[in-house]
Amino acid sequence: VMAAVDDYSEFLEELADQHQRRLSDALQTLEGRITGYIQSAPETDGQLFDLEWAVSARAELRTAIEQDFLVEVQDILGDYTDVAARQLTMLNNYGTFTGVAQEAIASLQRLSFQGFEALAAQQLDTLATGVYQYSLTGGTKAELIDNLRGSINGIYQASDQEEVKRLVEIAQGSTGAAQKAAVDKLHSVYASDRLGNNLRRYATTYATDSLNQYSASITAATAREQGIDSFEYYGDVIRDSREFCKKHVGKIYTADEITEIWAGSWAGKSAGDPFIVRGGYNCRHQWLPRVEE
Repeated sequence: VMAAVDDYSEFLEELADQHQRRLSDALQTLEGRITGYIQSAPETDGQLFDLEWAVSARAELRTAIEQDFLVEVQDILGDYTDVAARQLTMLNNYGTFTGVAQEAIASLQRLSFQGFEALAAQQLDTLATGVYQYSLTGGTKAELIDNLRGSINGIYQASDQEEVKRLVEIAQGSTGAAQKAAVDKLHSVYASDRLGNNLRRYATTYATDSLNQYSASITAATAREQGIDSFEYYGDVIRDSREFCKKHVGKIYTADEITEIWAGSWAGKSAGDPFIVRGGYNCRHQWLPRVEE
């Protein structure tokens, strides 16, 4: 009988991976568009100088982010309606459940979109500040473009795909000094900073968290409406599963027990309702409501 929840979990994982790929493609498009726009910047003796142009660039950057990133996000969130229907079908294998109201589903979608909007606003500030600073200090277009590429896509920036691929092969296939040099270059040259912080990293992680938290929100609402108080922490244990998740997966707890256990602290924990955030960032485990016999 657990086949239904296994199928649903697999569906959710495949959808999360698909959303990540779509966002990665959208960000490559965004990178190309912004690179093309920066090429039009006024320069003298190879250096940027026009602060008026730099200030006006913000509006162009905003339009690019909205059209290439947020439009794709909006389309991706359209898949969430199917998630609610698939989840209800799955739950009805374990008891008689009623679906969550359409208004609640729509508000959860809006909440997810607001999270992506916040990422977009942060990225706009980063890009616009970069354009202004390079214009103020007389940097070159090439330097600015490298900086903006890294900020959007990190090591996956389009201009260096072949070099990145070569370095990844060295990092994976060699040892010693050659491996260390390749890893160092991947981190320090092709990421926007040593941590690899960039829009691609944040957006693809958030795509997974947003989808799983949406699914978990519907589970919590459905269980609450049915008066269910017992839940199984469900999902596969994989190589990079957290120790916290490994400890609790497959176990059944009451709502009070969950609140008490989840009040603790562990690596990767995210703040919020334990029924929604589950194991923390990038967690793909789910709560399965248990209907009393």
